[in-house]
Order: sequence, then C-alpha cells, then structure tokens
Amino acid sequence: MRGSSGKAPKEITWIICLILYVVALAGTFGVVRLDGNIVQWSWIIGFGLLLLAVRLRGL
Repeated sequence: MRGSSGKAPKEITWIICLILYVVALAGTFGVVRLDGNIVQWSWIIGFGLLLLAVRLRGL
C-alpha cells in the first residue's frame, strides 16, 4: 500500500456504510423480512461507498 493517497472516510459516511451492512446482514440471515433486491443492493452500495470514501477526499 505504499504510495496510497487514501484517507479515512468521514464519520457520517462510515455510519451510513455500517447501517447498510447491518441491513444486508439482517436480511441475509432472516432477522427481518426484506426483498432480496434490497439486501443485495445494500451490500453493493455500502461497499462501493466505503471504497469511494477511502479514495476521495472529503467524502
């Protein structure tokens, strides 16, 4: 990771990603009944947002 210019995401971005992760986990393990698309997109959006937040300054 030498030469990486990424920074830690802002706290609000991290919390949004955490909420999306919890939604995805709850839907996957049947804790709550959610449409499969919501569960799948929670994983995708949460992870994508976290990746962008690490690479882009101010997100």
